[in-house]
Amino acid sequence: MKIIISETARISLIEIIDFLNAKWTAKEIAVLENDIKKFRQTMMDNIVKHPSLENFPDIKYTLIGRNQIKMMYEIKADEIVIKLFWHCRQNPVRLKYFLSK
Repeated sequence: MKIIISETARISLIEIIDFLNAKWTAKEIAVLENDIKKFRQTMMDNIVKHPSLENFPDIKYTLIGRNQIKMMYEIKADEIVIKLFWHCRQNPVRLKYFLSK
């Protein structure tokens, strides 16, 4: 199964990493990067089922990076589309805007 990262997800990940560079150590950022890599293997092995968002039932999420970042994705016929990376301390009202895109 192919994994695609949307443009919105790329931008959100860059913004989060820029923000975290000031707050986290390099080791903690490496944990975030490693969690993203582990997600790929987890999805390929089909060993974990992640919960869906209440208002967006087709979008699933997993917590990564010390459980402070939500990686939201959608499973399609032959691919997984990573839609957004979301720091859990952000304003949740903005989340609906990004997921509606």
